[in-house]
Amino acid sequence: MFYFLIFLGITIACCVVIYKERQKKFNNNLKNKVEEHSAKIVALKTLNEATFFHQAKDLFQLYKYYDNKLNFQKIEPTYILLAEIKTNMDFFTEYVRIVCENRQKYRQYQFEIEKILKMDYSIDYEKIGIPKSFFDRCEANLLSDRILCPVLDCTFYISMMYSSPRRRVNLQKEAFFNFDDLFACFESVSGDWLDKNIYLNLAAVERGEVSDSLRYDILHRDGFKCVICGTSAKQGARLHVDHIIPISKGGRSIPSNLRTLCERCNLGKSNKIEMDEDERKNNRYKCNLTCSICGEKLVLRKGRYGTFYGCSNYPKCKFTRQL
Repeated sequence: MFYFLIFLGITIACCVVIYKERQKKFNNNLKNKVEEHSAKIVALKTLNEATFFHQAKDLFQLYKYYDNKLNFQKIEPTYILLAEIKTNMDFFTEYVRIVCENRQKYRQYQFEIEKILKMDYSIDYEKIGIPKSFFDRCEANLLSDRILCPVLDCTFYISMMYSSPRRRVNLQKEAFFNFDDLFACFESVSGDWLDKNIYLNLAAVERGEVSDSLRYDILHRDGFKCVICGTSAKQGARLHVDHIIPISKGGRSIPSNLRTLCERCNLGKSNKIEMDEDERKNNRYKCNLTCSICGEKLVLRKGRYGTFYGCSNYPKCKFTRQL
């Protein structure tokens, strides 16, 4: 009896599999007939072959970790988005162009789709052997599956997290941005001149990259002494981590651009850029700074009122910066 039940179960399972395969094959044959006799599907296929949409990414995720609570509190996710776009301007310039082109083409594509869906044509359902209700339902499903869905929007997720040294305090900020938000930020940082608030937000993000851990590494590397005058905390000096090339002049918060200065030397230096005497005398000297407008290199030039930095893309770009 036990073996009979096993045999019966296997037989039923095989019959179910065979039935499903035959049903699938039958449905495929019916779908093929619908495709052959549907003027709408033929028109949609022709439209799709003549229409090209760009492939693009539709999801961005960015995670920022902070060990300094003040930096975490001063910076908002929107500032992070502005800085990310500014840093990767070439990529986002192309991305914005692609999505805008997709949106423009899709409006025309939708107009053509509506014309196809409103097409009126006659079919002899008895001749092809398919009921009208099944034909209409199958045609609608096939049309829905074959309408192109290009990237017209995106989601930009930004997560900011702060943890205290002993992990007793954990804070988080997060935000979601769509393509319209991204496009508005792109326009605000890609213009000829940055708005003052935008500039301050970008500067805050760059300064926020100097974490407590990185600050200690720079102090330790420099022997906990000012690299200009040599004073240390033991002598009563208050030590700062200074940007060699200031943030206001394109400097980044990376170890090679950071050094230890005492408070007096740092305040005296302000946002100046140090150069050797030979470099000052060389009119052809090229610095590692970049133009904040077009991204080209800044070159040391001489003018009526002295030496200054000018964009190498002059006269297309007339950006200048004082020493």
